[in-house]
Amino acid sequence: MDFLVVGLNHRTAPVEVREKLAVPKTQLPDALKAMNDAFGGGVLLSTCNRSEIYAQGTEPNIDESVEEFLTDHFGVSITEIERYLYSYRSADCVHHLFRVASGLDSMILGEGEILGQVRDAFGASVQSDAVPQQLSRLFHQALRVGKKVRTQTGISRNALSISRVCVDLARNLRSDLSQLKVMVVGAGEAGELAARALKNSGVEEVAVTNRTFQRAVELAEALSGHAMPFEMIPEALKDVDIIITSTDAPGYVIEAQMVYEAMASRPDRPLYLIDIAVPRDVDPECALFNNVLVYDVDDLRNISESNRLEREQEAAKAEEIVSDEVRRFDQAFNTLQTVPTITAIRQMAEDIRAGELEKLVRRMDPSLSPSDVQDMEAMTRAIVNKLLHAPTRYLKYTADPERLRTVRDVFGIDFLSDENHPEDA
Repeated sequence: MDFLVVGLNHRTAPVEVREKLAVPKTQLPDALKAMNDAFGGGVLLSTCNRSEIYAQGTEPNIDESVEEFLTDHFGVSITEIERYLYSYRSADCVHHLFRVASGLDSMILGEGEILGQVRDAFGASVQSDAVPQQLSRLFHQALRVGKKVRTQTGISRNALSISRVCVDLARNLRSDLSQLKVMVVGAGEAGELAARALKNSGVEEVAVTNRTFQRAVELAEALSGHAMPFEMIPEALKDVDIIITSTDAPGYVIEAQMVYEAMASRPDRPLYLIDIAVPRDVDPECALFNNVLVYDVDDLRNISESNRLEREQEAAKAEEIVSDEVRRFDQAFNTLQTVPTITAIRQMAEDIRAGELEKLVRRMDPSLSPSDVQDMEAMTRAIVNKLLHAPTRYLKYTADPERLRTVRDVFGIDFLSDENHPEDA
């Protein structure tokens, strides 16, 4: 299987590295176009916990092509990111993607949001016409595997989402959430989930702000909260208790100077800044001020760890499903790869059989009856079928790219180029 994934995640890289390779939704079409130009396209999965590029190709230097894209597109040097990157090929790539879609590779084991993120990443690539055929097949199967794991195991039962972890963190900081004043910065999916989780947990006063004010108004109305213009964030810092940020901004939305000035008017009242954005929305230097506590997505890992232990048994069941599905996909994929080669061999044999029979009939007695010709036709077909029976079974059940090439050499069908039959490669 000619699949490749190159990426980094919450296990291999801290947030200050992950944010360098983060791709906001608004910039995703440009990134996909650049990928298409660099190595023929693929799928770019970018979340707060991972940035991964999935590609299809057999050329030995495709890893280098992907890494070159990363350095060129994101403006980083390979020395900055190389030690954080992982790379998986073929069945290892399939196994990795199936685990990702199933929530097995998430910071919060079994979290349900990742399956939608995989679907969205794949959909964006399809929309940009950037997905090679077999890679598309792989992602369709990954989405089916993710659903299967969730329906046949309890791994996602009571699993915490990032937004739910935010609520638990808020509860750890103050037991009575109803007395807290909370502001959510960013009314996208993550911000909305956090706001709804807070509201459902007892927070009565929720403010929502967003660069597009109308979106903030819509979400605030749905939560019986109130919308706030984006430029009012410095004023809000003087009054709110907790701010949860989740925007696609390329730089800091909440700067250190902004927080410093706000705390001058509330020196004895704590301010909690929970930053679930990648790239980060909150300047880390804000944590240097008295009574200001800053949490980023990596800080949420410890909170989620106890929740992970409750579902380890279900995770083992999920791992078995994933491994079985990898084997099934491997077998189905290899069988699919053999079809053009088997078809070519049989067509070659049929052309030879029909041509030789025609020459034989012309040389024989012209009074040869149609029935005799039919008998000869049937006999020669039977010979061809018997001769090709064993090679066909061999290809169906033991085929891989190298064996396919060997069989082509044996049968003299090297004219079938990979360009004409990319699924064979």
